[in-house]
Amino acid sequence: MCSRVTCPTCGKPDWAGCGAHVEIVLRDVPRERRCRCREDGTRKPAPGLASWISSWLGGGR
Repeated sequence: MCSRVTCPTCGKPDWAGCGAHVEIVLRDVPRERRCRCREDGTRKPAPGLASWISSWLGGGR
């Protein structure tokens, strides 16, 4: 499940999580007021579940 967060780069509403629930958690934020740092390359997305599982299973060693 995704959750709403504040972008540490631009300070606008953003999301964290799997990415499948973005429209749900940001439904009350107009698109033009949402963080665009992922799209313009200013900030890389946080590691997702696959990255966490890989590191937990020793894939990051």
